[in-house]
Amino acid sequence: MTQLTLEDARRISDTALATAIQHGWHISVAVIDRHGNLVHFARQDGSTLGSVVSSQSKAWTAAALGASTHELQAAAQPGQAVYGLAHAGGPGRPMTAVPGAVPIRSANGELLGAVGVGGAPAPADDQFISETAAKMRP
Repeated sequence: MTQLTLEDARRISDTALATAIQHGWHISVAVIDRHGNLVHFARQDGSTLGSVVSSQSKAWTAAALGASTHELQAAAQPGQAVYGLAHAGGPGRPMTAVPGAVPIRSANGELLGAVGVGGAPAPADDQFISETAAKMRP
């Protein structure tokens, strides 16, 4: 079984940070393993307090459910399959369907964890950065 190493997580995080810098955005990025453990976190100078929390919540959600938070957005609306998702993680572990996180999978599709990004001008920008960074998988 492939593990998400600190080296892998740093490479993914560095890619996210470089992508944000190219666009002039200030972000926070969290890389979490498949068990929900934070493997690597980085916060750029100038990023907001909210980006710290949102990047980790987004990553945790994507790792827990094995789906991007963008994909979950429609399913989290009232009357849909995962409505109430924000309360599903329990105290201290918020889940979110705000775009900005994607699962990290091995070349054979095995779930390794997730990368979450917060702080770009729009959730779609966070999603773009996380998708770019996740391509650096092991």
